[in-house]
Amino acid sequence: MPDAGLTIEQKQTYDRDGWVVVPSLFTADECDGLIQHMDAVHAGDIAVERFVPPAEGAEHLIDADQCHIHDPVCRDFMLHPKLRAPLRDALDGDEPEGIKSHYWWKGSQWSQGWHCDGTALPECIGVWIALVDVDETIGTLALQTGGHRRRILHHDDLRPGKWAGNRTHSGDPELRARLRDEIFGDNEAAGLEQVHMVAQKGTAVIFDGYLWHRGVMGSDPGAFRQVYACHYIPASFMQWPHVLWERIDFDGIKRWSTGDEPTPSARHNARLPRHPAMEFSASSKDPSLLPTRKDAPLQILSADQAQDMDLRGFTVIEDAFSTAEIRELREEIDRLGAGGMTGEQSALVRSFCGGSFFQKICHDVLNCDGVRLFDQRVECREPGADPGTAFHQDIAQIFVEPLQYLTCWIALDDADEISGCPWFVPALFRRGPLRHDVDETTGDLVISNLRSDDAVSVPLQKGSVALYWSLTPYRIGANDTDKPGLAYISQYAPDGYDDRIWDNAANAGQGGPMAADAARRVLDEARNFLVLPPVC
Repeated sequence: MPDAGLTIEQKQTYDRDGWVVVPSLFTADECDGLIQHMDAVHAGDIAVERFVPPAEGAEHLIDADQCHIHDPVCRDFMLHPKLRAPLRDALDGDEPEGIKSHYWWKGSQWSQGWHCDGTALPECIGVWIALVDVDETIGTLALQTGGHRRRILHHDDLRPGKWAGNRTHSGDPELRARLRDEIFGDNEAAGLEQVHMVAQKGTAVIFDGYLWHRGVMGSDPGAFRQVYACHYIPASFMQWPHVLWERIDFDGIKRWSTGDEPTPSARHNARLPRHPAMEFSASSKDPSLLPTRKDAPLQILSADQAQDMDLRGFTVIEDAFSTAEIRELREEIDRLGAGGMTGEQSALVRSFCGGSFFQKICHDVLNCDGVRLFDQRVECREPGADPGTAFHQDIAQIFVEPLQYLTCWIALDDADEISGCPWFVPALFRRGPLRHDVDETTGDLVISNLRSDDAVSVPLQKGSVALYWSLTPYRIGANDTDKPGLAYISQYAPDGYDDRIWDNAANAGQGGPMAADAARRVLDEARNFLVLPPVC
């Protein structure tokens, strides 16, 4: 017999109020089983990757975020068959995919402020599962009924100025507090009521992600609440911004893709393994991608070019530099040699890489107000002898947080499929940093098991620029002409970036976390100078 979904009355309640109670969805034994498991995790009797048992006497005890990723017991409970039909009904027939979980074992004196999960997790739906009887003594879940049908607080509303490029950050806290109070107050003035969930063990509360809610402090200082909260998004939702997060359906199938890959190669590549550095990165828990600044006036990109960066991972600006500007840069290369082209040795390099063109590019693409020159170099494609490069991501050369930095490939000679031009795999940058292997023939890092059937060539005339993310898989074609071809590469990263994450030379060239005693300065002020100053 299939598990029951919502009744007609429950669905009407959910649509109207933004929440619905499903009583006794789980048995006492099922709740106790998860509690006993997490008790053992808390005690250190069961080891769960990335979870460190709290110190004795710690105020909050277990607060395991994203526990379903590393704990199969939590994952199975999140994807329990009893949840599938009610969630599918709440989503108007769409299949739910799990994206976030949180196991709360909190002292009753803990509380939350009012918030909406949908601010950070757009289009999500939440399930709050009472693993113990919940009442005012241990602290309840409070909801503001009906707020999901009124003004919504979006994540982009919280990202002006210096917060703009920090996609995973909660945003400007003062602005968040002001907008929260403003919207919540407007809802109260409109007559929206607060409800407090008094629930028996096994009860599930399904609520819209845009509903204002909070955890309320309990009256018994010695009590603890044990609650499992899970979040899901519709399988058909393709504007999900956290595309590096694992989406897992109720059949246990994981994907990181948007679900709209158009070709067999794209579907294959969407399941390529991640770069191992992600396990040691601050981005491993909540990795996200920076959008281009389409919601603000663009300074140099067209709307189509900005869209290309967001969806394909690359774009081209034709005739960005004049013949005279390219000639001047080539003369400087001839004077200093490729290795001498640094900001310390060349005022021209500094003015070129930090000039108006790249300032506007960084404003439009990196979507933050503090940007530094990350690196720059000259590339020469020797005639005949240069086989070009294999498909790779720049982030595999130097792993950086935030995960995206920008590469600008400036053609100093015409570059086409014969003389060697960039080739890009569209959209795959949204999969994030991919695992690379060392090519035994060339010693280069190449993406493991990539299918490049969908790759597109991007010919460039002298003075034109290809823009692409550090996450965009690309290669430079071989030069099959009798003349060398030059390109100048400049790269830009948000101010505050950190490249001390991963050491490609560790473990006999297999790579590994950068040793703590290998600490070094992240940047050299002379080489990695500010192109866009931060907003103070």
